[in-house]
Amino acid sequence: MITGYNTDVRHLEVVFHVQTEDKGAANPFIESLVYVGGQVLASKRANYADLLAEGRDEKEIIALMDHQHRTMIAAIRHGKFDAKLKALIRPKTSPQPVLEPVPAGGGQFPAGAGAASRAAVTPRGVPVQAQAQAPPAERTLDQVILEYLTNEADQEQLVLVLEAEADLALGRLASLALRTSSSKSGQPIAGAQVSVRMISTIAEPRVLAVGRTDEYGGLPLRFEIPALDRGTAALIISAVSTIGRAELKHLL
Repeated sequence: MITGYNTDVRHLEVVFHVQTEDKGAANPFIESLVYVGGQVLASKRANYADLLAEGRDEKEIIALMDHQHRTMIAAIRHGKFDAKLKALIRPKTSPQPVLEPVPAGGGQFPAGAGAASRAAVTPRGVPVQAQAQAPPAERTLDQVILEYLTNEADQEQLVLVLEAEADLALGRLASLALRTSSSKSGQPIAGAQVSVRMISTIAEPRVLAVGRTDEYGGLPLRFEIPALDRGTAALIISAVSTIGRAELKHLL
């Protein structure tokens, strides 16, 4: 099971808490939950059984988890859950409308009766309920995410890839071959600033290596990964360029 993500997002003066976690190989789902005030506002599940069947490693699952988590955050910031938020905070009860009594003897109102009262009855004096307009059908979360991903695909973004399998482990020398490119053109991105940080449950984050990509978008890095006698750790590989930033995560 891979360590999950927890992020607080402020939108409309409300704090949304986004939690994404891996359910494990025995139950291969990535689940994202959006909480407001301790209540679940929205959820999203993605099955990755096909990745396991193809023999994909943990990096693929981490990338899926990271993408789904970022997508939920973007959906919040783009107001996709605003209607659900309003329904959640709306008072549970509302005052019932008061119907004017129907006058006896044929449905005639006394002089001075309001137009609203006269409009509320048929000529026979039978009350008519106001016809409320049906609210527009709410889109599913899958539709929202598809719309967001479609819009996102139209924008140029930085792509960061690990060109070869790396044997990354605590207390060992690491050797990485990284490459950056454009999501639209596929052309290499030169001069991207790359950093490798180690985060753990027992120590402050530390930078293990930095560098810039060459004219072909490539960057080789060699560095020592510190040993830990307890706790868990992960590597965060970040790249920043003029067209944005990208990250890779690897659990050690």
